[in-house]
Amino acid sequence: MPSTELRKLQQSFFGHLLGEKTDVVKHIQSTVDRSAEQRLHIYSSGYRLRLKEAISTDLDKLYSYLGDEMFEHLMDVYIDTYHSHHPSLRYYSQHMCELLATQKPFSDVPELLELARIEQAFNFSFDAADCDTIGIESIAKIQAESWAQLTIQFHSSMQLLELQKNTFPVWKALSQNQTPPESVFDASTWMIWRKQLVSRFRVLDEAEAALLREAKKGANFSRLCEAMLSFSDEEQAPMQVIALLQTWINEQLVCHLS
Repeated sequence: MPSTELRKLQQSFFGHLLGEKTDVVKHIQSTVDRSAEQRLHIYSSGYRLRLKEAISTDLDKLYSYLGDEMFEHLMDVYIDTYHSHHPSLRYYSQHMCELLATQKPFSDVPELLELARIEQAFNFSFDAADCDTIGIESIAKIQAESWAQLTIQFHSSMQLLELQKNTFPVWKALSQNQTPPESVFDASTWMIWRKQLVSRFRVLDEAEAALLREAKKGANFSRLCEAMLSFSDEEQAPMQVIALLQTWINEQLVCHLS
């Protein structure tokens, strides 16, 4: 078969898998046991089931929270809306937050989006590129005149999640196969990162969350001290910023100081 004809056949077959109307069935031979239509249906059903397996693996806590029927409906909507364009199914569910934020009835339940954001943050923290993190001795090597312009390069796995509801306690309960608490409004900021090949997480107080947001944007030490003035007095601010930097280094969050 010429390569152009083979390509057309492949495109027709893939189009059928995506729910498009094609004539690929005429290229399928029937057997004694199954018709061409039945044989083709096996492939298309298997493809859809594989996509669902990828989604449920990436978002198993969301699955637990919604239950079988609603999660099945969510997966059907997702598959009909987003096609797979990557050779690896590892990235197939990457648009789930977009769907949960925009499509009813899911967008009417904000904790669904937050739960998906938590799960995807953990997935990213596991896959993120590695770097050699620095030790606490690096602080002693900083020259006095260099402190003002000092900037921090964080491990690529580090992410900040600003949540409006108590979704992290919900996630933790689901992780422990416990009944999750009722969803209520409870604004908080959480950090997720990878340390020693294990994804970690903790809640941040207002000051640390504010400084991490600034530091991630490239703010230098002087700017961080200015930001700390919203939570501390001028005399204590620099030492408190240094204390936070020490914490971040100990948690293997910092790859470089410059």
